[in-house]
Amino acid sequence: MRSKRSGITLSLGGIGLIVLLYVSMSWIYPYARYSLNKSITYDADSYLVEDYVQQLNDLTNNYETLSSIDPTHDQLQYLLPMYNQEWLISEEPIKMNEENIDQMAFEVKEARNLLLSLAFEEIYLPNAKAQLKSSIEDSLAIEESIYELRDSESHSRETLQTQYHNLHGMFENSLRMLVTFYERYDEEKAMNE
Repeated sequence: MRSKRSGITLSLGGIGLIVLLYVSMSWIYPYARYSLNKSITYDADSYLVEDYVQQLNDLTNNYETLSSIDPTHDQLQYLLPMYNQEWLISEEPIKMNEENIDQMAFEVKEARNLLLSLAFEEIYLPNAKAQLKSSIEDSLAIEESIYELRDSESHSRETLQTQYHNLHGMFENSLRMLVTFYERYDEEKAMNE
């Protein structure tokens, strides 16, 4: 009788150990195939968010008034959703999952296509053209990083946090590049009027 009980206890202990191992691995590797909850909570650096939001607000305020005057300015309203994503502007932790990554990829792809259409449909002077080219290259790099993030099944929670932080920085750099593009565009346009 005693050996039967010890066998059951051993079996339950083994099952408990397997469950504990599974839960631990799911937590350590949140985007893995076997993970129960394929999400991670991204907590952005408050300084990064504050600076980012300030840049975004400045861009929005400076160019909203000019949108009806000029096709290049008019397109800005369609570029802003790429930069106005909750995880980029929130100082609160945000839960990031596959759906968020897919939405992020969609917004970046739409913005990239819009930037490409601006490059081919409008005529820009050299400085603005160079900044537009850099904005397009930034959007391609961001898109690539998003796909890396989406396909990161074997990355640990810590690595994913680093990837999200780096991606946030890429968005900030891209926003700065877009601001510079619009500044160069306005300067060159004013010189030719």
